[in-house]
Amino acid sequence: MDMYAYADEVGPTAGRPLNLRQIEVFRAIMMSGSISGAGRMLHVSQPAVSRVLALTESRLGYRLFERVKSRLSPTAEARRLYAEVEQVYGGIQRVNDLAASLAQSGAGMLKIVASASFGQRLIPMALDRFRNRNADARVDYRSVTFDELAAYFLSGQADIGISMQPPDHPNLTSVRLAQVPVICALPAAHPLAGREVVRPEDFSTAAWIGYPGDTPLARALKPFFGERGACPAAVEVHSPVTACSFVQQGLGPALVDAWCVTPDQAARMVLRPILPAAYVDIWATHSNLSAPPLLARRFLAAVKKTLEDGAPPDLAEIPAGVG
Repeated sequence: MDMYAYADEVGPTAGRPLNLRQIEVFRAIMMSGSISGAGRMLHVSQPAVSRVLALTESRLGYRLFERVKSRLSPTAEARRLYAEVEQVYGGIQRVNDLAASLAQSGAGMLKIVASASFGQRLIPMALDRFRNRNADARVDYRSVTFDELAAYFLSGQADIGISMQPPDHPNLTSVRLAQVPVICALPAAHPLAGREVVRPEDFSTAAWIGYPGDTPLARALKPFFGERGACPAAVEVHSPVTACSFVQQGLGPALVDAWCVTPDQAARMVLRPILPAAYVDIWATHSNLSAPPLLARRFLAAVKKTLEDGAPPDLAEIPAGVG
């Protein structure tokens, strides 16, 4: 039976919507000008293309092509339909281009929240590594306290978080990335600056800079001070970044994590290891309601690599002969 035998007869199936395969075959015929050319474009046989075209015209209830000297000539309806089809394919191409761009160079907004301590060195160094591969990405970085961390995720203001302690919330997932040593930062002229190692008893009389008991660093220092606990600090702060600033002003020694000390600060303070050793954890947090976006995963990889490279001085090593 001739595939055009029903020409211009509106059958019972006319007006039914076309599926994507039928649209694809129609477009291939329009572009190639023949059944055989469409078959080569789509890597299918000519009879298969003919069958799809016949079904398409049956659904529409009118011809799309006239046969002219062994070639197919599109009807006026086909030309109008093709204009719409090309708009659809143009949109698909734009989607593919965007997908390729996201995969190759990164784009969009990455929202990072972190403890102030890690904003001194770890985050900037990781961002430098991250942006080498994702130059088109924009970054929204916010320094937050531990108490604020969960709220940023739940309000959609954070993709990834870096902190000393994981937030306890059922909609958040945290992974421990590393441990970093706690060190003693001292004013250059302080009596303890002459020690090779700083011990708990050194804080029994020294006016020192400490932290409230519910902060991550205060909890990390419990093994260092032991059962008797710490001598009350002369000044309490809520961040080791603030503690370092106070040390530089000569207000006394402070126990801080090694990542919070910048090279510029290290040149203006004396840094000593502590015994017994104490450590703080570095945690990465993201929402578990959906998978972390690509940029967040790439940034997390940059953080891990930065930690592996070990930027801070390894002051956890106690000098030989000291015990």
